[in-house]
Amino acid sequence: MTPARTRRLLIIGWDGADWEIVNDLIERGDLPNVGRMIEEGAAGNLDSTTPSHSWAAWSTFLTGMNPGSHGVFDFVERDPKEPRRRIPVSSRSIKTPTFFERLSEAGHEVRLGNIPVTFPPTPVRGRIIAGVTVPPGSSFVYPEEWAAELRESAPFPVNGMEWTRFRDDPEALAREAKGLVERRTGSFECLLGGEWKVATCVYVAPDRLQHPLASYLMPSHPDYPRLADGATGHAIRDVYRTLDSSIEHLRVAAGPAASLILMSDHGFRPVNRACNLGAVLNELGFSASLRTTTARNAVLRSSVAGAIAKRRVGQALKKRLRSPSRIDWKATVAYESALGFGVSVNLKGREPDGIVDPKDHEKVLEEVHDALLGFTEAGTSERPVGFVARKEDLYQGSYRGLAPDLIVESNPLWAFSRLHQPTARIDWPSGTHRRRGILLAHGNGIERGSLGDRHIADIAPTALAFSGTPLGSDLEGEVIEEIAGTTAPTAVPASNTFTDGDPKDSSQGFTELTQEEQESISSHLRSLGYIE
Repeated sequence: MTPARTRRLLIIGWDGADWEIVNDLIERGDLPNVGRMIEEGAAGNLDSTTPSHSWAAWSTFLTGMNPGSHGVFDFVERDPKEPRRRIPVSSRSIKTPTFFERLSEAGHEVRLGNIPVTFPPTPVRGRIIAGVTVPPGSSFVYPEEWAAELRESAPFPVNGMEWTRFRDDPEALAREAKGLVERRTGSFECLLGGEWKVATCVYVAPDRLQHPLASYLMPSHPDYPRLADGATGHAIRDVYRTLDSSIEHLRVAAGPAASLILMSDHGFRPVNRACNLGAVLNELGFSASLRTTTARNAVLRSSVAGAIAKRRVGQALKKRLRSPSRIDWKATVAYESALGFGVSVNLKGREPDGIVDPKDHEKVLEEVHDALLGFTEAGTSERPVGFVARKEDLYQGSYRGLAPDLIVESNPLWAFSRLHQPTARIDWPSGTHRRRGILLAHGNGIERGSLGDRHIADIAPTALAFSGTPLGSDLEGEVIEEIAGTTAPTAVPASNTFTDGDPKDSSQGFTELTQEEQESISSHLRSLGYIE
């Protein structure tokens, strides 16, 4: 056996990989390397954050903390200079050290490849290909001297797979995804050169395909029997065959001393119905659009809101209500503050145009909570909303206040989406996130068995323990002993640096996003359906 001191840990991320899809592909013979990992290694479930939002989940992966401690809840955040404006989240939005920074401080070489929320790259002891929304022409590789080598040998293709543009030609999306997987694998092989202790390489193709095309991949989707075995289904599965072959390429690049993790930041579930959360809030009378609220005649059912705006819109108008293009803040009690999952009260003293008195905050929250859970689709009596929780019940930490007041999740076969009415039947997209993802371990030092049910916050302390790096006392995840071993390093007080000073301070090579970069990232996120 390779001596323990020479072990290294390679983490491969398949964004959005789900056991239902993976198991079906294994049965079809499309994932031989994944099948071997399961047969010879250890497998389990990896639960995501609530909600199972990629930027929040990958930030929890990076830090070993819940969103209330690291500060990332959404693809965008408030501009501190203009509170009504939302700007893209970046690596600077993560307000606590990542495990790569901790490893660097401990003297270990690391490698980061295309991990979400790592652009712009933050200095570490090693190499970074920052991801995953990167403005073309920007500097996204660290250090700069290695960036020239990467450009020469295996240039990394940024962005791509903007699936909302491919409704009329899904096979073209599959072809683009396959090409990007192949080219990024070449870049990752270059990234994994030299000496290092822990590396992570992330592929986002599963997520980009499963949002629009889950009906071709998920046996539980009502349309799967009709769609799975056609030409489009074959083209999509060819991408997963390419992903599977990439595992062996990266395993060889990492060398025989490597232990390998394959994981996802969340899973997927099928959908064929959509709900516009903002339009539902309009329908319920908690928010109002300037387009439909002449003289601020909001449809207000809230007892608190009734003291603010007395007039009601007729039932016929409510049925024709479109999603608001502009919110009438003077007639809005609660609004969709995070697209597809978050609702906040328009609170005086917190919101720029707040109208709800702080003494009524709890009452409004209770009313919105109950109304969302009780909302039924017109004509069917089906309930789109399956879960509503207050942020205080989900998050802990110094940055909990940045979260929406209420976190909302949809019922099975429902997804929150941007529509022109509160609800609709849909065939595109056909998949959305669920919290349960995949976790596999294989290779040097990994015994055959089960990993059980784990949480994405467990990866950071596991990587630190694997390398013998003392664990920060602020870490919230638990060490996965089947991967790291049973002798965990002693916890030490939390550290914020690996150099002298804040690693996210501009003096250490970190710069704020320019206006042009913000606009470029926003455009890409919009094409992925993540923001308006």
